[in-house]
Amino acid sequence: MKDFKNKNKWASAALAGALALCMGVCAVSYGPLQAQAQGEAAAPVSKKEKQVKSLLSDFVSGKDETVYVLTGADGAVNKVIVSDWLKNPDGLDTIKDYTELEDPQNVKGEGGYQKDGDGIAWEAAGEDVYYQGTTEKAPPVEVNLSYTLDGQPIAPEELAGKSGRVTIHIDYVNHEKRTVEIGGQQQEIYVPFVAVTGAILDGEHFSNVSVTGGKLINDGDKSIVMGFALPGLKDSLGLSDEDVDLDIPESVEITCDAKDFALETVMTLVTGEMFNELDLDDVEDTAELTDALQDLQEASGQLVDGSSALYDGLATLMSKSGELVAGIDQLSAGALQLKSGAGDLKQGADALAAGAAELNAGLSTLAANNDKLNGGAGEVFDSLLAAAQSQLKAAGLEVPALTRDNYGQVLASVLNNLDEDKVRALATQKAKEAVTAQVKENLVTIRAGVESAVREQVLASVLQGAGLAMTPEQYRAAVQAGSLDSAVVAAVEQNVSDQMASSAVQGKIDAAVAQQVDTLIEQNMQSDTVKEQIASAVAQAKSGAGSVAALKEQLDAYKAFYDGLAEYTAGVQSAYEGSAALSQGTETLSSGAGTLLAGAKELSKGAGTLKSGSGALVDGVGQLEGGAFTLKEGMAQFDAEGIQKLVEAFDGDLQGLIDRFTVLSDAAKAYQSFTGLAEGTQGSVKFIYRTDAIGE
Repeated sequence: MKDFKNKNKWASAALAGALALCMGVCAVSYGPLQAQAQGEAAAPVSKKEKQVKSLLSDFVSGKDETVYVLTGADGAVNKVIVSDWLKNPDGLDTIKDYTELEDPQNVKGEGGYQKDGDGIAWEAAGEDVYYQGTTEKAPPVEVNLSYTLDGQPIAPEELAGKSGRVTIHIDYVNHEKRTVEIGGQQQEIYVPFVAVTGAILDGEHFSNVSVTGGKLINDGDKSIVMGFALPGLKDSLGLSDEDVDLDIPESVEITCDAKDFALETVMTLVTGEMFNELDLDDVEDTAELTDALQDLQEASGQLVDGSSALYDGLATLMSKSGELVAGIDQLSAGALQLKSGAGDLKQGADALAAGAAELNAGLSTLAANNDKLNGGAGEVFDSLLAAAQSQLKAAGLEVPALTRDNYGQVLASVLNNLDEDKVRALATQKAKEAVTAQVKENLVTIRAGVESAVREQVLASVLQGAGLAMTPEQYRAAVQAGSLDSAVVAAVEQNVSDQMASSAVQGKIDAAVAQQVDTLIEQNMQSDTVKEQIASAVAQAKSGAGSVAALKEQLDAYKAFYDGLAEYTAGVQSAYEGSAALSQGTETLSSGAGTLLAGAKELSKGAGTLKSGSGALVDGVGQLEGGAFTLKEGMAQFDAEGIQKLVEAFDGDLQGLIDRFTVLSDAAKAYQSFTGLAEGTQGSVKFIYRTDAIGE
């Protein structure tokens, strides 16, 4: 099950899920800004173009590379395995390639490769080529894990089996730098990667789980933690915490209460494909966006000045009631401004409705990937089951075909059959059968020996009955010497032959032979050799039971992940359905803002009528004065903490921001392979990190 031959489908499914998660997270952060930059009319065209590109990508020749980074529990790299897929849509007999891997091996097919200049040429026979190899090259992103127990640092190997408050801190360090030109200056940026880390925390060992920089899902039995980071992006954008309050995560932290700490693995997907798809072509009129922000800045200042003037005017009205009519004129003007503000509110409500619709569309895209994500995880599950089946067969264990539903019952039955007492009894039975067969191969020799012994007894009895006072040995010596009468010898021999042929003597011989066989079997069964063979069989069965138990535990762990993934995709579907209701609600809000605008127009009209009834207004001027002061204070705060900070953060340099995102997108598009590409070949690459287990 450690073979990576069939991991491409798994990696594709994992990548689809990770990008879907990133799109969901990022939509909250920069979705509204992107909608403003692209404009409502451009969005459908951009989406269609991206869908067409995605559909065509599977039918274009190229190189799809998946890099598996196997690390220690602290993130130190132990081994790097690279799986490459050379696409061959044109059915070529040979495919030219370039790779830095040493001795790459074809893992799907018989075709080899030949040196071709600086590169190699694979024998394809019209099919795609899948090959694999290892490298000592360091991955572009370093994933470091550190641990604390009750606030004190601890090595991961020492954490196994411990209990207490545990913190797992995951840092991501981007080492892939590029020097590019931005605004006429040479600057360093990092190739943009998104890192998505996942771990499954069993409820038996972990409780009170929380995550910083990620998402937590708990089904009562386990917690599934997903973390998200963009290493190096803040530096690439030239932003600091003092520039703008914008959280770009570069680490993930998991905190939990642990009991007998045991963690199977932490997995991380690193890819640049999210930035590869970043398209700024629709942002054409930067000057217009800059002018709009400047207008917003000026309008904000005017609004502050206006609210201050309103307060001063009402204060004067309180002290100079004789000038009430002039104040009412100012109020009428303010009502006109209110009508204008209600119009702005209507526009904002419309924009909110459009944003909710975009959120719904984004969740729709995310939900559309549910089947791919679940299907990919299912294929991985099936490949693990197939590998388990092969291992069992190689160990001489024939079992029914393993499925997602029956593997637990089948492996439990295998473990039951490998019980030590049962194996000992079976091994003893098999050994006895083998010993019995071996003894019976010598049955003729055994019977000959028994018959010889019985013949001696019969001869002694016949000699005694004939009155010959001699032993069988003496008798044979006398016969040999010729000292006995031949008639006596003939009579003795005939008598012996008759008795040997009798049923009584033959029965005695049969019984003696059977007893001799049983004795020999028992002696052999008590021999050191047979005992060692039985003990060896029991030891092998015990070892096999341990392997089967470990196999079942691995499958159980993946099934837990698989079931959790199904729950996650179900949650995505539920969120999508909820966003549809949100979109409908914002449409209602937009409609209500229209009603408010109509009311503001009526208010403006009524303020004109108020001029003729100003005498009744004097009693309420005191209250209006206090409200105007609050308006003045609030507008000043809104201007200082809202509009001015927004303008200062961009400082009018929208083109610089766009330029930085453009070079980042270009860097992501240029990073197409980890171990090399043939000239003119399009590539894609993703990295999957897996840590060693801690504990059981």
